[in-house]
Amino acid sequence: MKLKGEIFELDIIIPTYNEKENISKLIDLIENILKDIKFKIVVVDDNSPDGTADIVESLNNKYDNILILRRPFKLGLASAIMAGIEKSKGDIIAVIDADLQHPPELLPQMLDKLIEGGELIVASRYAEGGGIEGWNTFRRVISKGAVKLAHLLLPSTRDVEDPISGYFMFRRNLIEGLEFEAVGYKFLTELLVKRPGVKKAEVPYIFKPRRIGKSKLGLNDYYKYALQCLKLARYKPLKFILVGISGILVNWGILHILVTLNIPIPLASPVAIEISILNNFIWNDIWTFRYKRSGRRLIRCLNFHGTTLVGALLNYITLLTLIRVGFSYMISNLIGIFLGFIANYLFSGIYVWRKI
Repeated sequence: MKLKGEIFELDIIIPTYNEKENISKLIDLIENILKDIKFKIVVVDDNSPDGTADIVESLNNKYDNILILRRPFKLGLASAIMAGIEKSKGDIIAVIDADLQHPPELLPQMLDKLIEGGELIVASRYAEGGGIEGWNTFRRVISKGAVKLAHLLLPSTRDVEDPISGYFMFRRNLIEGLEFEAVGYKFLTELLVKRPGVKKAEVPYIFKPRRIGKSKLGLNDYYKYALQCLKLARYKPLKFILVGISGILVNWGILHILVTLNIPIPLASPVAIEISILNNFIWNDIWTFRYKRSGRRLIRCLNFHGTTLVGALLNYITLLTLIRVGFSYMISNLIGIFLGFIANYLFSGIYVWRKI
């Protein structure tokens, strides 16, 4: 099909599991909304016991552009999307949930933005103009926490307000040559990490309460998402923590030795901090961020000192302050180290080992 001077084929992938009460309505809506566009619907069903796949099969009597892919058991959302992509042939691929919480009315607008030059269009609950209705405080906190986790651990997601959206559209050539882990349920998050710098835009929408059926998300899905983020981050946070623990031990050991040698704490502390900084730099350089190294090690070391300045100052000021109010110097030092940890991790990843 040709639109705005560009010839393309559109495939819409709908992963399903126990959505018999929603799938017919969703497909009818999509067919009506995109009636002037040639497209195909690819439904990937994980052996729904409620007969969702049979309902989709019966719709072939009404429409001639529906493909149903039956899988033997529940294999997960991300893998369902990958299976749908492998089965489809379109130049442009859209992914939408079957529960009617993703408004299909948004598809033409997303398609327009893609045709205008985009590579990835995200339907966003958190972009300006978007929102969520009907969620309790717990679900809102969990969702925003998931967004913040992605932004914290995965720098290439930070310019997307809703990197965990399940509703998006992209050009097929965007995923050519990529291998996806399909761990967890957020395909978009992995795509953003593996295609940093992609031309993208967000289209806001209101995420409304589910009318029929129950949400499939559970504690296991949250666990898989956290694991997915850690894996995509190449476990840098865990490595950084372990290096930080070694730095704490070095700091404590040097400080204790110097204090036992009757060196005043205001002089001993900077020495202990500097040696621990050098320890942390060496281990982070050869282990945590080794795949992001570029340039000369001396320059990276100087940059590391600059980025850890805030943490070092927090450590030093906290130590002196808490000693004055009666804390032991070892406990005061530990609290100071903890306060500087997050800032050090963020600045190190951004400014020292900046290669993506």
